[in-house]
Amino acid sequence: MGKVRLFASWTFGRPLPDPFASECVRIGQKNTQDSDCLSIHNHAGRKVATMHSASLRALIALAGLVNGDEEGGTGYHMKNGEITCYCLEHIREEASVRKNRVSVYDPAGGIWKCVVKSGSSELPHPPIQDKGSAGMEALLVMAYASTVKEGKLFDAEFASDFHDFKECWKNGTDISRMMSLGYRLCDNLYRRIEGAENLGSAGIPFLNDAIASGNVPMLQPAVAEANGYSLTKITNGRFEVLPVQSCGSSETIGSLKEKYDRHFLLTEEEKALVPQLPETYDVPEEVTEILDAVCNTPMRVFMSAGESGTGKTTNAKMVAQLLGLPYYFFTCGEGTDEVDLISSMIPNVGKQNSQTTAERPSFHDLCMDPASALVMAGGTYEEDLDEETAFLKIQEALYRKGMEDGQKEKDFQLVESSIVTGCRRPSVIEIQEPSVITKAGTLVKLNGLLDDGAAITLTNGEVVRRNPETVILLTTNMGYKGCRGFNESVLSRMRMILYSDPLDAEAMVKRVQKKVPAGSVRVPLLRKMAATVTSIQEFCRTEMIDGGVCGYREYEDWVWAYLVQRDICSAARRTIVAKAAPRQEDRDEIYNTQILTKFQEGKAA
Repeated sequence: MGKVRLFASWTFGRPLPDPFASECVRIGQKNTQDSDCLSIHNHAGRKVATMHSASLRALIALAGLVNGDEEGGTGYHMKNGEITCYCLEHIREEASVRKNRVSVYDPAGGIWKCVVKSGSSELPHPPIQDKGSAGMEALLVMAYASTVKEGKLFDAEFASDFHDFKECWKNGTDISRMMSLGYRLCDNLYRRIEGAENLGSAGIPFLNDAIASGNVPMLQPAVAEANGYSLTKITNGRFEVLPVQSCGSSETIGSLKEKYDRHFLLTEEEKALVPQLPETYDVPEEVTEILDAVCNTPMRVFMSAGESGTGKTTNAKMVAQLLGLPYYFFTCGEGTDEVDLISSMIPNVGKQNSQTTAERPSFHDLCMDPASALVMAGGTYEEDLDEETAFLKIQEALYRKGMEDGQKEKDFQLVESSIVTGCRRPSVIEIQEPSVITKAGTLVKLNGLLDDGAAITLTNGEVVRRNPETVILLTTNMGYKGCRGFNESVLSRMRMILYSDPLDAEAMVKRVQKKVPAGSVRVPLLRKMAATVTSIQEFCRTEMIDGGVCGYREYEDWVWAYLVQRDICSAARRTIVAKAAPRQEDRDEIYNTQILTKFQEGKAA
């Protein structure tokens, strides 16, 4: 009899599902000592693998969910790069009644909870006991956890065997292979749950005390999100009961960096331009959409539009960091014209110190050591360089040096824009606020670079072709004062346009928690402040107060100001209220109706 109730002696007496039942009848036993059927975690003295009914039914159900043959879904909740909860819904009909069996499993505490939802009714899971349930749903969610590579419970043997098992089950062939896989998978689950204390990180923690009496802790869907049971990632199917978290994706920069890194060879200067955002940052869905498009299609030109503070520039840096590419940016202004986008002429402020004379090697130098003579002329040392080749390279080096000195002697010199610099080599270029340009048709100048494989001509006549791996991302605040529409020819060249919705209160709280010191502000207060921001936004819309801004950036400033002043009302007046409206009377009304009414104490601990 196992220590864990899921493997009580009576569970091994339950009938097996076919075709395993028929095969076991044919061979006359449910267990085997065949080494090919034993899990690598089987360290028992007498090594035996046994078919276990509930485990097999869990494997079949999981195969159905993954293959799309059964209704339900699999997913998990990830926080700060770590999976904190595995979630699973298994939907099936019982006596012509559709029932959702919903399981959540907390790997840290080994706690499994379940609820059976039928229509509007929420029922506890049937007791785990002889003549009752065998706990298949618990084994189902733990089997799923063993296949999730991002989690600590991932088991390479189990994941590989299950992949083969689900294919065999789907095709209905090779019964002998399916039997071997069934034995090994059952043995794997049994050893890792029963012997979790002795297997270290390979074990599956399970709090047996919670179901020792047979009763299963009941999951309450209404408070699932508050308890950390909301879904941040759905891996298969869909969920009908558990809430799906809408704020970005559950993936972090750290968890995705290997997936999207292009591994281009970069110079030291280019490596210094690759962004270094914290790897714990969550990666929004729009970033993964861009990354998937770049890695799997020829799409390289995108536009991101949304309110200030929604993270457009941060997203552009994430794209660059995850691709492993240098990041360049160009900020547009009202007076930006076609020339500024490509290159500009600036005064040669270093003119007085610019005269340098290249050392010219003599004929004797060339004959004695061609490679050293090339170095004297400003070239690089090359082994086994013959005299004729060295002579030609010396001429080229002297000519190049002369051109550089001549450029420095000019009153003005040509400096290419960061857009052109980024186009020469694989990179990510962010063009910020192009919609504020007042001169119509200015962006049309870039059409040559926005087309696939196209080129643009600089003022000095040089033709620059966009590297096929360079990603261009236009970011803009649509709807703000001073923002204008785009020429249709520019819009048509955007391969994808992503509109960022304003952050809701909960999303603002989660983002600011990553910025301020942990525990410096109580979470309930952060939520109250975020709710006040959304209230001010609605108030300004209702009262038609325009000309100001009120969003996440203002919310974050309010939090920082409060940490310094410890006076929440005063901090609000200088930050969130000050930028919400340009007129004094409007600011006073916002302060009196939206701040003082919610924070009458004036100070908050």
